Amino acid sequence: MKALIFDGSPEGDSTGERVAGVLAELLAVQGYESEHVVLRKKTIGNCSGCFGCWLKTPGICVIDDDNRELSRRFIGSDLLIMLTPVTFGSYSPELKRMLDHFIANVSPFFMTVRGETHHRNRYAHYPDLLVTGWLDHRDEVEEALFRHLAWRNSINFYAQRSSWGIIEPSAASVTLREQVTGLLQGLDKPSALPGENLPDAAATSAMEVSPRKALLLVGSPRMAHSTSASLGGYLLDRLEAQGIETETIHIYKALHGPGKLRQLLDAVDNADLCILSFPLYIDTIPAPLLSVLQKIHECRKGKALHGGFVAIANSGFIESSQNETALAVCSAFAGASGFRWMGSITIGGGEGLAHGRPLAELGGPVIPYKKAFDRVAQSLAAGNPVPEDARRQLARPFVPAWIYRLVGSMEWKKRARHNGVLHKIDDQPYL
Repeated sequence: MKALIFDGSPEGDSTGERVAGVLAELLAVQGYESEHVVLRKKTIGNCSGCFGCWLKTPGICVIDDDNRELSRRFIGSDLLIMLTPVTFGSYSPELKRMLDHFIANVSPFFMTVRGETHHRNRYAHYPDLLVTGWLDHRDEVEEALFRHLAWRNSINFYAQRSSWGIIEPSAASVTLREQVTGLLQGLDKPSALPGENLPDAAATSAMEVSPRKALLLVGSPRMAHSTSASLGGYLLDRLEAQGIETETIHIYKALHGPGKLRQLLDAVDNADLCILSFPLYIDTIPAPLLSVLQKIHECRKGKALHGGFVAIANSGFIESSQNETALAVCSAFAGASGFRWMGSITIGGGEGLAHGRPLAELGGPVIPYKKAFDRVAQSLAAGNPVPEDARRQLARPFVPAWIYRLVGSMEWKKRARHNGVLHKIDDQPYL
């Protein structure tokens, strides 16, 4: 049997290496041959959200770097172990960068799993999943959020057996061995892990003063042509109509140099209200956003509470509830970084709703959503959180789930046929 260890520890954190050593010993006793992969030492680009892994080279990311070989090893393994420091309840950017490429390992076509829309499995067999995290301090909210994310991943990774939990990075060797042993034993107790409750991410109190300047951070690699830009841009326009000064920064552009990142950090400091709009990637925030949120957090350490923070998530699944994990990560980030959490907006099937076009130009089924955004803008402009009634409206599906799945699968076939790869769309390149 083969066990693949994805070590997502950052430079200077030896916890992953320490845990991997313990795992290698314990797994050998069980008959596993283990491989320890330190992800920060690999060349892995950011997922570009292009869907080329479905529509150009089915089952293989169009980015030719180490993500391809690591996906091959993933499919050829019996157990995947993910090691990571907990980052606002999510994973490290080092681990998440690799996981964002995992969409290549599933089909573009939809199916129903536990009453939810998910992508159909590309392979008949996927490895079991063990997720191990650590914090340098106890935080019950982040720990619960981490466990919930691991559970969500176990569904989308089609793991037959799964286990997850938190270890103490500074624990003595004997204690650490006991903790890791307990996590491995959890693989044989799937009935004990039916699911994990998501921590409450309700908005906090209103701002003391109404905002004068609002900043939109667009977290999609498609940037100005993305659904994230469409949704966030509409809200920003409505705030500007209320007399608020506005600015938009595309996070992926800010990654191109220290100067642009510095401009982003300064813009965050100067804003009274920050709005993050992003697509859902593998149950949570895309890796580049996690990196930027870490930078913002570091810059705000020790500073007084300043500014409000709002998050807008959209996903390719029609159930908006699938965004809640990522939005809870945003809430944890806001609380840890000196922001007042002003609430969130969750939209299912965002691409089908907006298609990356300006929301103001769209009518028909989009009208109720624009009206709800108008109410959100009025509330935020007055320094109040996202209204619950508007949030509920925005969370509603714009079509029945079965129609969305049917039409969505037809659209994937159409696009694959146009690219001349329909006959390859179900390929299993890593077998």
